[in-house]
Amino acid sequence: MPPTFDPSRRRVLRSGAIGAATVGLGPLLLAACGGSEPDPAAAPVLVALFSPNRVIAAGRPQRLPFGLVDTEAVTSLPDDAEIGVTIRSGDTVIDTTTARSHVVTHDHPEGNGEVPHEHADLARYFAVRTNLPEPGIYDLDVDLGASVASLAVQAFDPDEIRVLLPGEAMPAITTPTVDDPGSIEVLCTRLPEPCPFHDHSVDQLLGARRPMAVLVATPSLCQTAYCGPVVDTLMELAPDSPGVDLVHLEVYENPESAGWDYTNPEMRVLPALDELGLDFEPSLFLVDSAGVIADRIDNVFDVEELRVALASLS
Repeated sequence: MPPTFDPSRRRVLRSGAIGAATVGLGPLLLAACGGSEPDPAAAPVLVALFSPNRVIAAGRPQRLPFGLVDTEAVTSLPDDAEIGVTIRSGDTVIDTTTARSHVVTHDHPEGNGEVPHEHADLARYFAVRTNLPEPGIYDLDVDLGASVASLAVQAFDPDEIRVLLPGEAMPAITTPTVDDPGSIEVLCTRLPEPCPFHDHSVDQLLGARRPMAVLVATPSLCQTAYCGPVVDTLMELAPDSPGVDLVHLEVYENPESAGWDYTNPEMRVLPALDELGLDFEPSLFLVDSAGVIADRIDNVFDVEELRVALASLS
């Protein structure tokens, strides 16, 4: 059975206990920031751009994407700013590193501008690569010069995590194709026309022993500033990555008959997402020529991050 999703969680979650804000990861989990406009004079607020639902594995290299809510202190940063990040467990420093600024843009693809959606007040996103050694709560302290903003992160035992992790084998899932769409009503929801990544199923490509990138995303139902453009980002770099097979997998099986309403209880999620262990989207699985997941990039990435990821496979 495919996973079920609770549309009531499509909200910003804020925890006064840990001083962190978590925003959503597409229509399967949470949407973009809602609520009141931020106070430009307020201290910057960090926003977790990863699911809190057991996706961060202890003892494994992790990518932790986070955003900064649009305040005066944030927008004054240069576009290519690098900020210092300290990761600690209580008073013990686990890691010190830097993260580069990625400016968030929010273009409406032709035909999607009228689709109801919420806008995030996110000015930037950053992605930290680190290893959280043990299960538990960690703090990310981000040095913004005039102030320090903190974000709490929970790492889980890898045995508790459903989503496939780097180092695990990519399952031979059957994904809908142009020649064999199966039960899916809309092979690709990208507008104004479908993307070109639906010619081959994942199980077919695994037998070819070539690297592949498998993107799970639903463009027409993921119209936030950070998750909506990911299919277009992959299309932009496709000509530069001829040695990597590219696959786009939609999320919903029956969007048309469900009225394009992901809160409709009749909306069905493709069974392949259950095999990947996903209860959020978008997510990009980077698979090496041996069929092993080399990396997974969740929720937000830009051209530069994707270029490095694809080059690592080639």
